[in-house]
Amino acid sequence: MEQDKKNSAQRSRALLYVGILLCILVVAMAIYTIASNYKNPSKAHNQTRIIENIDRYFESRRQDFTIFDVPRNLELNITDEVKIQMLPTPNFTKLDGDEFDGEFVEIKRVDEVINNDTNSTINNSKDLNSNPNLKANPSQKLAINSSENTNIKPKPTNKPKSNKPKLAIIIDDISTFYHAKKIKSLGLNITPSIFPISQNYPQTIGVAREFKFYMIHLPLEAINYPYQEKNTLKVGDSIEKINKQIAKIRSDFPNAIYINNHTGSKFTSDYSSMKILFNSLKTYKMIFIDSYTTKESKAGILSKEFGNKYLKRDVFIDNSKDEKAIINQIRRAIKIAKISGQAIAIGHPYSQTFKALEVMKNELKNEVELVFVKDLYELYN
Repeated sequence: MEQDKKNSAQRSRALLYVGILLCILVVAMAIYTIASNYKNPSKAHNQTRIIENIDRYFESRRQDFTIFDVPRNLELNITDEVKIQMLPTPNFTKLDGDEFDGEFVEIKRVDEVINNDTNSTINNSKDLNSNPNLKANPSQKLAINSSENTNIKPKPTNKPKSNKPKLAIIIDDISTFYHAKKIKSLGLNITPSIFPISQNYPQTIGVAREFKFYMIHLPLEAINYPYQEKNTLKVGDSIEKINKQIAKIRSDFPNAIYINNHTGSKFTSDYSSMKILFNSLKTYKMIFIDSYTTKESKAGILSKEFGNKYLKRDVFIDNSKDEKAIINQIRRAIKIAKISGQAIAIGHPYSQTFKALEVMKNELKNEVELVFVKDLYELYN
C-alpha cells in the first residue's frame, strides 16, 4: 500500500515538471515572436500591405478603363467598324510632283488598331493619372521618352481644349503666294509645308511670312522618282553638306521648328544618313515629322533615340487627282483619327484638293478638331 502511494506521488511530480516545462516553452516562443517583430516591424504586416496596395491600384484605375473598354472619344459604331477587314485604299497612281514614292503602306484592321491603342493606354496608366488631357482621351498615341527631350522645346501654345479626335492636314509643296492665298481662303487650321528657297522656289521666304505657323518641306532622295529637286539631300552626303543645308534653312526661316520630307523613300530608310540629319536638326533645334513615303523609314527609331515624339503621316489624300477620291481620303483620315485619337493627312496644292477641302469644311468641323502639327506634337509634351 505504501509502495503504491509512493509511486503515485512520483507520477504526480513528473506530470507537474512536464507541465512547467511546456509553460516555459510557450513563454519562450512568445518572447521570441515579439522580439522578431520588434526588430522588423514592417515584416509582420508585409503581406497585408501588399494586398491593400494591389486593391487600391486596381480600384483607382477601374474608373478609367476596363478590359472591355474602347477609346472614349470614339464616335463611330464600333460594332460595325470591327467588321471591316481593311480600311478602303484607293488605286494609287504615280503623279508628277507627288510625294508617294511607290511604296504601299499596309493599313491595319480597325479592331487591331483599337486593341493596340488600348494596350498603349494600359501600359501608360501612370501618365493617364497624372495628365488630365491624357485621361480624357486614353486611346491617343503617347509620346516615346518625351520627358527626356531637353534639347528641343517648342514655344508653348494654347493646347486644343476639345475632346474631339485631332486631325492635322498638311499641304506640301507650298512655294508661291497663290498657294498661300488658297490655303488661307479655306479658313481652316491647315499646316503649310514650304519648300526651302532655291532657283525653282525664289519666293518661299516671303510666302512663309504669310502664315503664323508653317513647316519646311525638305527634299530627300527617293528610290524611284525622276523629278527630284536640285538641292535634294542624298544617301552618303557628308555631315558638312547636311549641316550646311539645315543651317541655311534655319537662317532663312527663323520661326520654323518642324520639318518633313519631300519624297525621301531612299534617304529615310538609310539609318546612317538619317542619324546625320537628326543630329543636324538637333543642333538647329528642329523636329522631324515623317511623311512616311516608305514603311522602311528609320525616323521612328531615331526619334526615340533622340528623345523626340514620333509623328508620321497616316493618309495621302490626293494621290489621285479626282475630287471625289480626295473627299473619300479625307473621310478616311477622319475615321483613323476617331479610332486612334489623332491622325495626320498630307495633300498638295492641287485645285481638286482645295475644292475637296472646301466641300468637306462642315464635316471636318463637326467630326474632328482640325489642328496644326505643332498641336499634336505639344499635346503630350
